[in-house]
Amino acid sequence: MKIHRFNAFESQISYFTSRTGVHLPRMTFGKGVFFKDLGRWSNTYDGQARQTESVHILPDPVQGLSFPRPLDVLSSALSLSSRMVDTEEIYGLLEYFGLPVEKATQPVISLSGGEILLLNFAKAKAMLPFVEGLVACSPIHWLNENRYSQWEKLVEAFDKKKRFVDVALLEGEPFIDEKSVRQETVLQPVPAVTWQLGLDDPVVVFEEIRFPSYHPASRIEYKLDDGSRSINLESPVLITGDNGVGKSIFAKVLSGIIKPSGGSVAINAPNGSGHARLIFQDAIDQLFGKSIDGHMDWVFRFDEDKRRIAKDIYAELDAGIRNDFQDRTEELEAMGSQSRKCTLLQAKISLIAERLATRTPVLVLDEPGWGLSRSIARKLVETVSRTAGKMHVAIVLISHHARWWQGMVHSRCHLSQEGKHTVVIGKV
Repeated sequence: MKIHRFNAFESQISYFTSRTGVHLPRMTFGKGVFFKDLGRWSNTYDGQARQTESVHILPDPVQGLSFPRPLDVLSSALSLSSRMVDTEEIYGLLEYFGLPVEKATQPVISLSGGEILLLNFAKAKAMLPFVEGLVACSPIHWLNENRYSQWEKLVEAFDKKKRFVDVALLEGEPFIDEKSVRQETVLQPVPAVTWQLGLDDPVVVFEEIRFPSYHPASRIEYKLDDGSRSINLESPVLITGDNGVGKSIFAKVLSGIIKPSGGSVAINAPNGSGHARLIFQDAIDQLFGKSIDGHMDWVFRFDEDKRRIAKDIYAELDAGIRNDFQDRTEELEAMGSQSRKCTLLQAKISLIAERLATRTPVLVLDEPGWGLSRSIARKLVETVSRTAGKMHVAIVLISHHARWWQGMVHSRCHLSQEGKHTVVIGKV
């Protein structure tokens, strides 16, 4: 296994393209550039297919899946070796990588990030007889630590067949080759924002799917581990838990994207009791095909005051991060040009500034370190937490990498499964 490390997401993608011949459309320059890149990919697809004899795991693993259900994904991969695909073989692959068989018919878009990555592992193993190797970007970043063994199983399978494994990581990104992790500190304490989270037996129900194929209904009920109806927290708050336990679903409930079918969730914070605002883990998709500046202008097209506030917050966050790395050119690579915003980091800063401008009571950052080096990720969260603290906005981090946020988190909650349908939230 060969490991390559990069200082910025953009460099990681460039390496992936040079290694595989696959040109991924750029997502931060607006729809014109996106469709131009898409056309380039389409026009060179046949040549790429001949040159590329590897299976790929992309930084956002959902981009490596073309079919709507895990059953379809694995059936397609296994059909390379047989016209008749045994369903039991598909179930066996899912279970081999720790995915329950009932996930086979669940829509891919409704799986958690970690589950999607594990599905990529299953697909890669299914394609093992027909490829020369594996090119993987950040192959464990989306996983809880107790799932790292699934990656080791995949690598072992490729090693046994004498296939290459080429890994592209960002600097400081967690990986299984790490022997020790240094303790992280911050120079000054991050300001705390005290707030209260209320839970009145909220239940999220996912209706059964009948078309184009059947998938049964499911439900999640959230409750506090001590049986109470509320919990007092100090921002920044870190939420942890296993892959698929329901962390991102809970974030969507907090932000009002998902409405509970029963019960309720309540926020009582200095800025009020409304819904939280959310930055998804794959934040770059939240630009909705627009450029970074174009998205900001579009969001506040009817509110010039809020647009000015958001741009001022962006400038404050950018300066706070950029000044810290002014003598370290490798980190500045991720910052990008101030005259034309186009990097993943700049997209995240812009989305955060947009939400802070509304003075939301709580801002949820789902896996904020995705696509960033460790030093940049920590500085981003620290800078955002300081700015949010001044605005009395509480910050919630959802992350598998608790060590990344040492020295700046004031409260920590852990989500765990209790039975088939209940998720328990406990304060650590």
